[in-house]
Amino acid sequence: MKGGAPMDSYQLTPLGDQALVITLGDSIDPVVNRRLQTLIKEIRQANLPGIVALIPAYSTLTVTYDGIVTNYDKLSHTLKPLIDSSLSAPLATPTTWLIPVRYGGDGGPDLADVANFADQSTGEVVQAHTDQDYLIYFLGFLPGFAYMGSVDDKIAMPRLAKPRLEIPAGSVGIAGKQTGFYPVASPGGWRIIGQTPLNLYDPAHPQSFYSAGDRVRFFAVTDHEFDLIKTDVANGTYQVKAVN
Repeated sequence: MKGGAPMDSYQLTPLGDQALVITLGDSIDPVVNRRLQTLIKEIRQANLPGIVALIPAYSTLTVTYDGIVTNYDKLSHTLKPLIDSSLSAPLATPTTWLIPVRYGGDGGPDLADVANFADQSTGEVVQAHTDQDYLIYFLGFLPGFAYMGSVDDKIAMPRLAKPRLEIPAGSVGIAGKQTGFYPVASPGGWRIIGQTPLNLYDPAHPQSFYSAGDRVRFFAVTDHEFDLIKTDVANGTYQVKAVN
């Protein structure tokens, strides 16, 4: 399947007595995930009775429902035409968010280790990390935590054997082929290579500016640029740039 071509198969299976799983594939594939995001939008727009939550992963969507209102047979029958429609619909052009990152230093303690793993200089690791756009496959683990891929094979270093007890908010890391940023301070085992000055999560406004299906393009900034952006973010005057 290339270039956003329609898909011709999927699986629909029950999960307990109040959930079902829609499976579009069995691998981390950007086109499959974009189809999944299209399906999520169609289900939300349909406003089907009884649906409690939509829980996406890389290539699956778990749909939980109120067993008093609906059941597996009824809901799966209703979902099938929506799935068929989403699998053949044209794919929308995703928004690409430009995210500033200060690589290395105290905010990127694992950059040197990733460079050693890749047999490259730290500058080459930064170049590899910023040279491509990353698809946000889904949000999870923490509010606003974006699972993105795919990292260049050369720098796809596995997670830490022993997770850190606290990783600062804004930290940007690598875990194998995945990359992501920590919206809030949290324990974690990702290889931290830098930090963004952006405020990625605000409890007063929990909806992130980015969402699953968007793309992220990281760009390197200096210490001085980092401090300027951080000040603008605190003052509410920094606007995250985006391209289509």
